[in-house]
Amino acid sequence: MATARRSADGPARGRWARRIAGALVLAVVAVAPWLVPWEQLSGTSAEETAPARVLPGPGASSPRSPAQPRPDVDDVRELGEVVAAATGYHLPVSPEELAALSTTPGEYQELGRVQIPALDLDAAYGEGVHESVLAEGPGHWPGTPMPGQEGNAVISGHRNTHTQPFKELDELEPGDAVVVSTAGGSTTYEVTGTTIVPEEEYKDAVLAQPGPGTREVTLFACHPEGNPVYRIVVRAEAR
Repeated sequence: MATARRSADGPARGRWARRIAGALVLAVVAVAPWLVPWEQLSGTSAEETAPARVLPGPGASSPRSPAQPRPDVDDVRELGEVVAAATGYHLPVSPEELAALSTTPGEYQELGRVQIPALDLDAAYGEGVHESVLAEGPGHWPGTPMPGQEGNAVISGHRNTHTQPFKELDELEPGDAVVVSTAGGSTTYEVTGTTIVPEEEYKDAVLAQPGPGTREVTLFACHPEGNPVYRIVVRAEAR
């Protein structure tokens, strides 16, 4: 009986031993890829396989702080270089905005004169804000009221090109007189304030209309001189 029991147990133990060995082999195969230092086998280190750090080039600069309401000299020079080659660089009104106006470039039409005693300015102004008009002098923004009428009459001009009518616009102070004439007569306005606005926001400041019964004129130009990064906007109210 003892002999029969041993012969029966032998095959069973052999099967279990083979099963355990097979399980161990499978476990090793599954875990081995995670244990082998492949970077050492390939001759590279972990630092070498890490993504390379991109360093700034010789002309790169550190991130700039948010823009200030008025640009300093370096900001003006840098931005000026970027936009210097753009179409309409010296125009207070962009070509895209010109396309939306009701007038087209044509024969110059003089409307009257702009006189600012504090600046010794006495210049004729025409209808429109196209380059051909501004080359002759200040221009009236089509669609805004005519000077002398109720509302805000808008007049644009150059500061450092062509006739430079608004070159010293930044020297105006509250209380200074601005006299604008038309075929129907002249109106004397009194400067109420000057603001400097970013180029992309100037239309809201320039075209804003006053309350009922108020007569205003707005004079605007590029700011600072030669760099249309901002606009200088001078508002005056009829006396």
